[in-house]
Amino acid sequence: MRLSEDKVRRIAERLHDELEKRGLLAYKERTSSRRGEGRASRVKHLYTYIVEDLRREDEIDAEVEQILASYSRDIKGTERDILFRKHKEDVARKKGYVL
Repeated sequence: MRLSEDKVRRIAERLHDELEKRGLLAYKERTSSRRGEGRASRVKHLYTYIVEDLRREDEIDAEVEQILASYSRDIKGTERDILFRKHKEDVARKKGYVL
């Protein structure tokens, strides 16, 4: 994963707080819950979603690396970057993943 767990957690917290501030987050607090408990749970769900999304993208990157490794010649520099991006878009589209 390209981001540390701490960075992903901070992104999830900021995303939650910004969505809440803009009124785009609708939820009900349980009457038996302690103050802040609901926020922690929602942030955890966002964190889990972000980590899963990053994991799926890493899997796509690994598949693209295998495709590039199967080429009969070494590909370097700009050509490799262009082919990587092209294959990544193709693999992502086939898997229903939006980049």
